[in-house]
Amino acid sequence: YIYEASGLKLAIPKEYKDLLLTDSHHEQNSRSLFRVREKASVEAAMRYGSDFNGLGWLFSIGTLDEEHLHQKLCGDMSGIEIFAKDSDGNYYAYYHPTDVRYHRKTPNEMKKDQEQWAMLNEWAWKSVRKNFIRDNPQLAPITFDNSIVGIYIARIMYDQRINYSVSTLKHGPVAPKNIDPAPYLEKLLCNASYDMVPDSETPDGEYAVIAFPEENCRLDFFLMPGKENYVRHVIKDEGAVLFKASYEDKSILAGKAVKEWYDALAADSE
Repeated sequence: YIYEASGLKLAIPKEYKDLLLTDSHHEQNSRSLFRVREKASVEAAMRYGSDFNGLGWLFSIGTLDEEHLHQKLCGDMSGIEIFAKDSDGNYYAYYHPTDVRYHRKTPNEMKKDQEQWAMLNEWAWKSVRKNFIRDNPQLAPITFDNSIVGIYIARIMYDQRINYSVSTLKHGPVAPKNIDPAPYLEKLLCNASYDMVPDSETPDGEYAVIAFPEENCRLDFFLMPGKENYVRHVIKDEGAVLFKASYEDKSILAGKAVKEWYDALAADSE
């Protein structure tokens, strides 16, 4: 079954249609497009006087303009997944709960319908975004990392208030001046992910450092050949966490990108 809002289509499988409540938003200039909830949870909440109107919520789809996307990327985006963009500069967000919204009156009813709830959640998480892009050919897939590494990269590019320096052993620290970081760093944020890995994988040798003195932390981008996608987040007096980057574009190397940015900053400083 197809629902439409602002010229966009959301396909609901026929076998799930009667299990769901699907709202389409048609207000002019609305950034909200669709909201999908499990019908039985909503009805149970209404019938038995629950005061939490988010019960049964599975997901929503809405849009962000570029300015608001940049603001979001500078902080924790738990519950928001950017998954597509269009040619008008709109980015498409998949909003989802970060807690359980399943509701029935009794424990027995909860147990009896658990399989249905799990089935709907699996469809919502695994299929909705890719099918939405498939059914709306004007959209192109895109994602953004929102790990602690991604947040700091976003803040460097989009938050003018942040104080940081970049350094290597070759020239020491240089302050950012006239060089736009976006051409070097944007590719480290877009269609990227940073996953925690064991400390035992820490590369040897030199690394480029982006230090944030007001927050007592730094990011180390390793430069060892073959290990340039390892990044370490270090918090003063608290320890470190090692990440390994992966990019949709396999040619991207995090350490190389930061080193090229540093070289440009150092040349400008000289």
